[in-house]
Amino acid sequence: MIDSNMTYDILKELFNISVGKAAEMLSDIVDQKIVLNVPNVEIINVSKDSIKMKDYLPENISGALMVSSISFKESFTGTANLIFPADKMKTFIRLCMHEEEDNYEDMDFNDIDFDIIKEIGNIILNCIMGETGNSLSINFNYSLPEVKVFNQTDFCGNLQKNEFVNILILYITFIIGNTEIEGAIIVDLTLNSLKELLEKVGQIEDTFYD
Repeated sequence: MIDSNMTYDILKELFNISVGKAAEMLSDIVDQKIVLNVPNVEIINVSKDSIKMKDYLPENISGALMVSSISFKESFTGTANLIFPADKMKTFIRLCMHEEEDNYEDMDFNDIDFDIIKEIGNIILNCIMGETGNSLSINFNYSLPEVKVFNQTDFCGNLQKNEFVNILILYITFIIGNTEIEGAIIVDLTLNSLKELLEKVGQIEDTFYD
């Protein structure tokens, strides 16, 4: 659904700028360098019978998913979901708590865990929505993040049943020290919002040909 390779490249560059700012903020929290990047972007229509949402998740994502979500409305409508494997998020929580041992056989998350993940989601999603909105002159009015643990089947099923059939997927790589976490930011959009997004990107693309 991306109109051209240039449109694709512009989207990817915009998102890499915004996650770069998020990485700087998160680095300050854990007191070590964090690298975030968006190596790939896709736009799909999940209403098509041939589409299986799980086929579009990063290959290394399996088992329980930690999902931080914000919704936005008014001129631009949809939901943004930051997803990472739940077991990998335990590693990040350990770093945030400055704990040395990495022994998390128990995958239960307590209130402190959820608060940390809410803050991570708040930083990353706010940077994504805020910086991208500023670059494209789009005003996002969005909610505070909500955090839930899903199994992969339920999460994908919810995406394919909701009212927004257009989905923008940002594949995201999260590197902390020697640990690399692959995740995704899945933004589900109304058709009008997707059209507006692509029109804004198209205006940037047009400047290259003036």
